[in-house]
Amino acid sequence: MSLIPIFFALRSLPVTSLKTFPRTLNDIQALGKELQAYSSGSSAGMAHVMGVMCCLAIWEHAWSVPGSVVINVLAGALISPLWATLLMTALTSAGSLFATLLAAPLSPLVQRFVPKALDVVSIALQGSGNQKSGKRTPTWVRLVVMRLIGVVPWSGINIACGVCRVSFVDCAIGAFIGTLPWTAVTCQIGDILQTLAVGSTSGSPQTLSSLLGSPSIVFKLVVLSLLSLGPVLYRNKLSELLGGSNSPAEKLTLSEKEPISVSPKWKVWRWRRDSVDSRSTSPERRLEEDLDEKALLDGQ
Repeated sequence: MSLIPIFFALRSLPVTSLKTFPRTLNDIQALGKELQAYSSGSSAGMAHVMGVMCCLAIWEHAWSVPGSVVINVLAGALISPLWATLLMTALTSAGSLFATLLAAPLSPLVQRFVPKALDVVSIALQGSGNQKSGKRTPTWVRLVVMRLIGVVPWSGINIACGVCRVSFVDCAIGAFIGTLPWTAVTCQIGDILQTLAVGSTSGSPQTLSSLLGSPSIVFKLVVLSLLSLGPVLYRNKLSELLGGSNSPAEKLTLSEKEPISVSPKWKVWRWRRDSVDSRSTSPERRLEEDLDEKALLDGQ
């Protein structure tokens, strides 16, 4: 039912160059030119375009519908990249929260049919209950790291948060911070495409090499590279946060720790347990083990 108002909202935009959803950069550029011409004509046109884009962005994230990248690119082409990043990040977070709310009613069903899987996901999101509160990584930090690393799709994280009943505040903070870098990248791409389109259609058109060599484009490309490569380069360090605090005492291996003194009877039991795992359990072997155990106990 929610698709019906979104459909009519999209039909209200004065777009004539495209009859289907944009799939290529040329389609996005053509759509961006039409929306730019319409929104720059009046404040009402800008409000119309941004209102439709905001509703569409929230709806896509709430129902896990692909296409949010196109919305981010168009937002970066229409308004300032900074404001576009903040706006689209807020809309992405709002859509993620709606997706979490929609998935919350599924929690009893998942708990009934696949309780072990639910426990595993809950530990991944909120940490183990055996960890001390001082050593446990906060839930919102775990959500931020999962979104930055990109191993788990954002839609999967949204559904998992709803099923595992993660705190609403943790979901909001994790969604906003975790989606901020990627949203900034896509909005910056839209701004670069808009700059190239304006430079090629201006009164004194410039070549592509001259446009790419301009200081503003170079700066934008550097920022784009840092935002996109940062989570990838620090992926291992981000993954360590999911395991909680790793103090030097926790990193000691079993051989480095001080051995625990045990009584002779416990030594015999441990020796027999290891023998059963590594040797034959024939009657002759068991008789031999019993005799050895008796001789060892008599000698104590």
